[in-house]
Amino acid sequence: MEKHHAVRLFLQTFFGSSTDPRFDFIARISRFTTLAKKEILFQEGDSGNEFYFLASGTIKLYRSTPDGKEATIRFIAAGEYFAEILLQLKGRYPVSAVAMEPAQLLAIDAAKILEHIQENPDVAMYFIGALAGRIKYLLGMVEQLTLADIRQRFINYLHALGDNSPTAQIELPAPKGEIALLLGTTPETFSRLLKKLVGEGIIAVDGRTITLTGTQPPPGA
Repeated sequence: MEKHHAVRLFLQTFFGSSTDPRFDFIARISRFTTLAKKEILFQEGDSGNEFYFLASGTIKLYRSTPDGKEATIRFIAAGEYFAEILLQLKGRYPVSAVAMEPAQLLAIDAAKILEHIQENPDVAMYFIGALAGRIKYLLGMVEQLTLADIRQRFINYLHALGDNSPTAQIELPAPKGEIALLLGTTPETFSRLLKKLVGEGIIAVDGRTITLTGTQPPPGA
């Protein structure tokens, strides 16, 4: 993939059109970069001046707990942008980011985007929408981890992933062990849950592909 293609993907995702007139502006204030599998993009507390659009691959965002363990925050799929919160945090990343597989990204100058927002107030609505989506996601994760058991947390998570899938097949964005950490459980417990749901005829599992085969209770049920 070349940079100009990544810019058009960003324009389509962010502004709703790959032919948006801001192409030259975004191309000028961004750089195209690649990551190898398991390569760190940035670490929690690092200073920086860029947010990112993921053109291909999967990125994991995580934080370190006081006892030194790793807490997964979310997985970023191709077509999503992340670290835009940098615009409000005075140039420090609140989480760490690592490539789960080879990835291609557009790194965009946050200060230049902020200037563009100030000069074009209509653009601010796109960022407000993005931040609202992040807040909703994080609040949902907090609710899942505090109020629901692991079975319901996973079913809720499948429903969230299914919102972006036109079929009953859902591709997990990371290995099952990583999904277990995201859901606040152990890989062993998560493995037993998958076997139980398969046995009940609710899902079929083929690697990282989950097929919904039975009636699913609604999120939060």
